[in-house]
Amino acid sequence: MQLKFYILIILLFLTQLLNAQSKADNNLMFVLDEKIDLQSQILPLDSIIEIAIKNSPIVKFQSDLIDAAKHQVDFSKRVWTNNIVGFVGYSAGNQTLISGSNQNTGTLDATNITNGYRMGIQLNLPLYEFVGRKSRVNLYKSQLNSTISKKEEAIQELKKEVIQTYYSMLYYNNLVNIRSDSKQTTINQYLIAQKQFKDGLIDVTELSRLKTIEVNSKADFEEAKRQFSTLYFLLENLVGVPMKQLILRK
Repeated sequence: MQLKFYILIILLFLTQLLNAQSKADNNLMFVLDEKIDLQSQILPLDSIIEIAIKNSPIVKFQSDLIDAAKHQVDFSKRVWTNNIVGFVGYSAGNQTLISGSNQNTGTLDATNITNGYRMGIQLNLPLYEFVGRKSRVNLYKSQLNSTISKKEEAIQELKKEVIQTYYSMLYYNNLVNIRSDSKQTTINQYLIAQKQFKDGLIDVTELSRLKTIEVNSKADFEEAKRQFSTLYFLLENLVGVPMKQLILRK
């Protein structure tokens, strides 16, 4: 009884596994028509490249570095303001003592200075600000230009990868269709050959030759499908969005 139960569990597990694999294969082509050219079913290459650049982590990282470099240039232009010092003070004294000991016309002035708020601005510019400021700003500008060039380099490299993957995927999609037709043809030929062998029309050597052709044709089809699937998911990774978002809406 327990043995039957374990066998039932194993059969259920295998059934679910096969169903999951079948769903994965169906999801791969869930919106693609194998009978129609793939290029006519997906967005133009330029649009795919734009999406890839927009979602690329490397390009975003380089953009952040450019922003940081711009802020650095702006900061280097304003760093001289560190030498400007403002001050505010308040002092209080004994006016009685000052008035008693000083009866001339300067008494009122002395009292005003002794009591009340005082404020002002002090500017000290080192010689370096006159000699080295231009070189410092140019240094940060050069770093900014270098960062911009790095971003352009990243974009060009991404474009190259997308273009290669895009056209490789189109090639293997066509190859899958060709291999599929070839596989079906060899299967039909072998079925005919089996009947001819039973009827004595061909010998076992000819039957074996046709069987080998059928097996090789199936292997070629599976290899083409594997290559296409790899490129399919690689393009998704490069673009940064699911493949279904690249399908043209009908």
